[in-house]
Amino acid sequence: MDKMKIAVIGSSNMDMVVQVDHLPLPGETVSEARFAQTFGGKGANQAVAATRLGGDVTFITTLGRDMNGEMMRKQFSKEGMKTDYILEDLTNPTGIALIFVEADSGQNCIAVAPGANHSLTPDRLPSFAQAIKEADIVMMQAEIPYRTIADIASYASQMGKRIIYNPAPASKIDPELLSTINILVMNEIEASVVSGIEYEEGKLSMIADRLLKLGVGNVVITLGRDGVYMKNNCEEIRLPSFTVEAVDTVAAGDTFCGALAVKCTGDNVDRNALIFATAASAISVTRHGAQPSIPTSAEVENFLERNINTN
Repeated sequence: MDKMKIAVIGSSNMDMVVQVDHLPLPGETVSEARFAQTFGGKGANQAVAATRLGGDVTFITTLGRDMNGEMMRKQFSKEGMKTDYILEDLTNPTGIALIFVEADSGQNCIAVAPGANHSLTPDRLPSFAQAIKEADIVMMQAEIPYRTIADIASYASQMGKRIIYNPAPASKIDPELLSTINILVMNEIEASVVSGIEYEEGKLSMIADRLLKLGVGNVVITLGRDGVYMKNNCEEIRLPSFTVEAVDTVAAGDTFCGALAVKCTGDNVDRNALIFATAASAISVTRHGAQPSIPTSAEVENFLERNINTN
């Protein structure tokens, strides 16, 4: 079976990760922290996830002309993704993310200095249009300029491509963009912002219905420890999460998105794709770091063989 051709368009950051006993309050200094530097950025994370999980991935991003950008470009090639359409910003540095991770719970708080990511502007679309033409699926996130996302979605839709959009960080989406999205992947906070409906457990179907009426093909809401919810015009699915010991949730959502892109071969998200993505995400939270935590396809399949009866 041919690999799914996936064009991932989005951000790249160098992650500065500090593990702490508890997340600091305003004005508080937390000592005895542990530091690590890893590759991150939601676009890069999703591109790595889709590659490791079996996709034929072309990654489109903008890097600064600096040491971080040089290291990232080499790492992306090492991962096996196509890097022909990676752009360069001569003015701004490669993006940086500062991440605090609570040791016991794995919960985190993040501050991002976007740098070169914000220079992925609409006028640069012609330089990577060919990658969109060759793709089966185009996947984006909200760490690049919104106008760029909208223009890419419009162009990809005209080309008959399926579009996966992850509005993270949480951001509103206009109806024109919503109508082009085949798979909209959000957590509870993002679902509330996008739909305009305050999230509560009993409102998942209401949130999905509003977005489906606006033209979204599949609404997928990730619920952390409570699993995942999906609704389209054919069916509604709710799956529990896998029971694992979480140590770091930084790239869990990105891993889920990359896995979903690889497994969604048709217009509708099915149960098997959701199970695979949920398993990939579960593995990622048992490991530290963003991209270092992302599993391979073989690891997910082995995990499912051991745990499928619990889902």
